[in-house]
Amino acid sequence: MTSDTLFTPLTGGCKCGKVRFRMEVAPIITHCCHCRSCQKVSGSAFRTNAMIETDHLTILEGEPLRLQGAGGQKEVQCPACGSALWAHQPKLGEAIAIVSVGMLDHGERLPPEAHYFTRSKHPWVTLPPDLPAFEEMGYPAKAAAGARIKAALAATGPGPSMDAGVVDAQVRGG
Repeated sequence: MTSDTLFTPLTGGCKCGKVRFRMEVAPIITHCCHCRSCQKVSGSAFRTNAMIETDHLTILEGEPLRLQGAGGQKEVQCPACGSALWAHQPKLGEAIAIVSVGMLDHGERLPPEAHYFTRSKHPWVTLPPDLPAFEEMGYPAKAAAGARIKAALAATGPGPSMDAGVVDAQVRGG
């Protein structure tokens, strides 16, 4: 992850350009998600996502559509072209946005730091040995990542099945 002190905000938007947004700070973590939902939304084997506090995501143009997705996930899309811009996982609530890196103007600046939901990855996908991989949602043991998630949850309240104690345990690898 890029240090916030060196991070230049990243802009992004949908395919048709009607919705534009900006990530104001470096993401908590950038990861490749192999869950079935991300496979379907991306039309590929996985989706690369940047996890960020929703408070640090600014809508610049347009008004995205918020839809209830499968499994309680909330999807944020362009109402005109249907581009999936970001999502809110039920375990994290709306405090954390999971931004589709492919929707960023310069997503190449955010290489993945981990792979999530590898239990449902396609068998022909080879994971790099130098990145952490989790069968489900996980958090690499980075104190800063855990602290940011806990602070966002404390400010807005956790999702229905996640609290700061669970984040602590997952950051420690428990």
